[in-house]
Amino acid sequence: MRLRTRIQLSMTVVLMVLIMANTSIYFIFKNSVITSEMNRLTNKTVNTLKELNTHSNLAMEQVLQAYLISNGMIRVVNSSHKPIIQVTTNNDYFNIPSKYDDDQFEEVVQYKDSMYVVVSIPTINENGAIVNLQVVENVDALFGNINELKWVFTYTTMIVIIIFSLTSRFLGRMISFPIKRLTQTMNVIEKDGSFEKILIAHHTKDELSEMAMTFNRMITRLEKSYLKQEQFVSDASHELKTPLTVIDSYVKILKRWGKERPDILEEAIDSIGAESSRMKYLTEQLLLLAKAEECIENEKYKVNIVPIVEKTIHRLQQAFKHEIYLKSEQREIHTYIHEPSFVQVLVILLDNAKKYSDDDIKVEIKEWEESVSIMVMDKGAGIPFEAQAHVFDRLYRVDKTRSRKTGGSGLGLSIAKRIVEQHDGYINLESVEGHGATFTVTLPKNGGVTR
Repeated sequence: MRLRTRIQLSMTVVLMVLIMANTSIYFIFKNSVITSEMNRLTNKTVNTLKELNTHSNLAMEQVLQAYLISNGMIRVVNSSHKPIIQVTTNNDYFNIPSKYDDDQFEEVVQYKDSMYVVVSIPTINENGAIVNLQVVENVDALFGNINELKWVFTYTTMIVIIIFSLTSRFLGRMISFPIKRLTQTMNVIEKDGSFEKILIAHHTKDELSEMAMTFNRMITRLEKSYLKQEQFVSDASHELKTPLTVIDSYVKILKRWGKERPDILEEAIDSIGAESSRMKYLTEQLLLLAKAEECIENEKYKVNIVPIVEKTIHRLQQAFKHEIYLKSEQREIHTYIHEPSFVQVLVILLDNAKKYSDDDIKVEIKEWEESVSIMVMDKGAGIPFEAQAHVFDRLYRVDKTRSRKTGGSGLGLSIAKRIVEQHDGYINLESVEGHGATFTVTLPKNGGVTR
């Protein structure tokens, strides 16, 4: 069942309940008013009987005349259903049918176009016979009010039906339109493989707008994930193309000359081994970059980074030919980090400094009011000014020839930059060609952005 149909059915149920409520209120009011009028006439009839008993010496018709109501009649009806005494202000009331009953009764009768309330109480007349003393009152005004109430309820119900009908259509369209638009957008995505978003004309902050914004955020994340995957495949194919070509070339040479020329065999084995190692390294770097794209927000903890930096430097020092010096004004500097990723950034920066510098490396930690800075400084050849804006790009190499010799893949700084950004920090480069380079990582102390 479509959502719009459900809304209309719900509105119909509400309307039915409203109509039933109005009908119940009408009949309750009608019965209450009529019962109240009957009780009033019953009290009047009882009082009239008491007066008759009190003034038994007076003629019955004379007493009845004293209790006559302005728009009614008092009569005495015998067992033959015929009135023997009738007192009224309007002779037309004499024609109202009468009936006799042994018990007291109250009823509403219609005569011609008028409505009357009749109250009858058995009594004994002057001759000792049982008769009915009846008070009859014209209640056209009362029923006129009741009819007015009926028409008020009728007109009100009709107006409410119209309003509910229009409202149900409007609500159905208002609610189903963004859902329909969402469905259309999803169909476009399914058909074209695109990443369409829902256009939100007005931010009403209701559930439908929230649904559309959530959908757009989901599409944005999916698009980013797809682009990352596409970029990963592109990077992998780009970087692995050269070593695979080299390996393929040497395999062909081996097939042709490997058995006859030992020198070519040895060269091919060495080259294939070197390119295989390079492929392994590239694959590891690409996987690290892909992993760095994942969110690590829920795995960050507040720790003292000084011993972590010291431990990392000590571990790497064994593989470095030159010294790594650490400078820190304090022994305890706390900030929120994901420790494995933070160590990975240090390794990338120190390894980068080792590759492009033959001198000592200096690491300095500084604490500011709201942030912490870790600087890695080398005294190498430095980075040309025009290249500094691209050093954090994927697969970018300042000197491609030198990078091949040093084993660089052009991915390390991209990984470091991404990890730092996921810590809500940023990384800067300061370098003068021929005078070394300084990479500065700045992280917020409270886990927030410090820019």
